[in-house]
Amino acid sequence: MTKKIIYSILIILYFSGLSFGQERIYSHQNKILGSLNPSFYSFNQTPLAGVIYGSQQIQNNDSNIASSFAFATVPFEDYNFSLALDLNLFKIESLGYSASQINLHYIYNTNLTRNWKLNTSFSAGYGNNKLDFNSLLFGDQIDVLTGDISSFSIDPVNANDKVSYFDFGVGAHAHNSENMYFGFNLKHLNQPDISFNSENNDQKELFLSLQGAYEMDINRYQQGFLPENSFLLFHNSISKQAKKFRADFYQEAILDNFSIGINQHINNYEGVSLTTFGVAGSVFIEQMEIGANYTFEMSSKQLTGVAYSYFELFIVFDFYRSSQDRRGNNSRFFNFY
Repeated sequence: MTKKIIYSILIILYFSGLSFGQERIYSHQNKILGSLNPSFYSFNQTPLAGVIYGSQQIQNNDSNIASSFAFATVPFEDYNFSLALDLNLFKIESLGYSASQINLHYIYNTNLTRNWKLNTSFSAGYGNNKLDFNSLLFGDQIDVLTGDISSFSIDPVNANDKVSYFDFGVGAHAHNSENMYFGFNLKHLNQPDISFNSENNDQKELFLSLQGAYEMDINRYQQGFLPENSFLLFHNSISKQAKKFRADFYQEAILDNFSIGINQHINNYEGVSLTTFGVAGSVFIEQMEIGANYTFEMSSKQLTGVAYSYFELFIVFDFYRSSQDRRGNNSRFFNFY
């Protein structure tokens, strides 16, 4: 690897939220709210299941960063709580690094007023990180005169090839029955040690996130060229973890059984910023929604000289709504109470 490629990978890892100690944030957080704040798994108290798969490609390089996320949630309406389970997988093949974490979430529902509800969550997870040292390149393997790479190294590696840990978090959100919600969550409350070197301490930093959204009915009187059920959803979030700050903005139009939207993401790490722009679309088929999001960088090429892009697919099953219930009305707040 040249220095420019190595630097590019490090920059992308930091600003995309994919570095070993940083939180992974999916581009479809507006569709699967629980991926960022688990209290949203009980948003409308319906049984749901879904998966996300994302692939980030560094152009002019063979490096590929793959991530996947799966979840399922079951409500217990008579007892005012829900249980959810999710699994997060992440892999950087060129570095021989992989990480997995499974989380169990308990969400309790409280009626604040006739129109407002409060959902609070507690999360417990188990994580496992692995690093294949045979995939790493050390300085003594590079011939500075010819550029050839040797398969042998005398550099000592005083580290384990895997590390396991427990992880805990809390979250909450409030929503009304019409068009608005707010939320916050804290992850890594116990700040687990994820260092591969037993002599060092590399803790997962506390992760704080705030969310908010507002939905508009843009064809309330069924006039004009828009479909009968047409909505505009604005979802925003801000996240802070150690020296890393991220802001996400989503604008989504829901037109009967289709949705289309754009999203913007601003990352800042120690005064250096990176901005990405995304386009998204989905289709509702009875109890299922299938969609994709393509995100590309707006500024990283100026920093690294190497551009990159990120592609994400998702599918969500709603086991509560029948095909007769939907009828094209896919408002986030449809049939709430």
